Amino acid sequence: MIFVGIDVASDKHDVMIMNNSHKQFQKNSLRIANNSLGFKKLHETIQNVCGANQDYTVRIGLESTGFFHINLVNFLLEKNYDIMVINPLLTKSDKKRYSVRPQKTDKIDAIALCKYVSDTNLVFIPYTRQSYHNELLKSLSRNRFSLVERRTREKLTVFRIVTLIFPEYIKLFSNLCSVSSLNILAKYLSADKIAKAHTDTLKSLIHGKCQITAEQIKEAAKNTIGSSNEAYELELKHAIENINALNNQIADYDNLIKKTIKESNIKLLSIPGISYITAATILGEIGDISRFKSPDSIISYAGLDLIVYESGKYKSSGLHISKKGSRYLRHTLFQVAKIIWQCDKQFNEYYTKKKNEGKPFLTIMGHIQKKLVRVIYSVLKNDKDYVVPQN
Repeated sequence: MIFVGIDVASDKHDVMIMNNSHKQFQKNSLRIANNSLGFKKLHETIQNVCGANQDYTVRIGLESTGFFHINLVNFLLEKNYDIMVINPLLTKSDKKRYSVRPQKTDKIDAIALCKYVSDTNLVFIPYTRQSYHNELLKSLSRNRFSLVERRTREKLTVFRIVTLIFPEYIKLFSNLCSVSSLNILAKYLSADKIAKAHTDTLKSLIHGKCQITAEQIKEAAKNTIGSSNEAYELELKHAIENINALNNQIADYDNLIKKTIKESNIKLLSIPGISYITAATILGEIGDISRFKSPDSIISYAGLDLIVYESGKYKSSGLHISKKGSRYLRHTLFQVAKIIWQCDKQFNEYYTKKKNEGKPFLTIMGHIQKKLVRVIYSVLKNDKDYVVPQN
């Protein structure tokens, strides 16, 4: 078997090729450019080594380096190579087995990758098109998550400014950042201007199921205790513009995520409470389910495992989750957990059982998240739909 280690960089890659016995087929690493000619040279070199040794079984290892490895991975997949994308932390600790000196060169890194793939040959997990699909979902869902966080910050800015300029306005709307509310704030920016607004114009800005009337808004504006200035108005104007822009960007991500999920037969959608967005996040964060030996591994990966603290005679009376893991997965599991216990029989019974035991709500949600992980693990591992228990 031929093993190839590739040290990935932004503009070039260093390559080392060896056999099962760690015998190198070249004295120095092969350096290729990060372009089509470099990729072609890599493929030809590998094939020449295979031909010279009459061994065409090739396994390639390279580190996950942000995004620099993605184009190379796609090229190698098109050439039908078995590829392993490796966590840099694994090769870092693996290099210490061969040398205690803190040396680091591109050649040493390429050799280390070669040896790692060779030594872990029996548990080799190839990178597949599905892996690439999951990476795409991970990127989409994380970018969306970031946009939602930014929108939340802008909404808090709106709340702060409105509290200063027109605090009575907040109680008039169940959602301060609803379309109608933001339309009014964006047009007038202060209580004084709202009080002087034409009633019909104000009415035209109120949409949907909003129950408040233009007259009520004007009356509240006339009697407000708030005060305004140009600085507040400018900050409010920009915050609302940012919210509207972020809403459009999030909608774009929602549409692409939904399209991507629909193109695959995603069994996770059979689980109550899991939508296109949450399914994309779960798949993107978990990746290849074969990476995890059990549901407990995913629980730890999500940072939902409990921390026990003991020292001498002291033993902590409370247990807390570690939060050492994917915050995106942990957040998504919590969102699904809040829904699934209300619409699934077995989760509802489990919730009721824990509630009768006197558990607080967040503790119960923690138990439901772990139960949810076990369901997700089963669905992904067996590639079968979740069967909702019948009454």
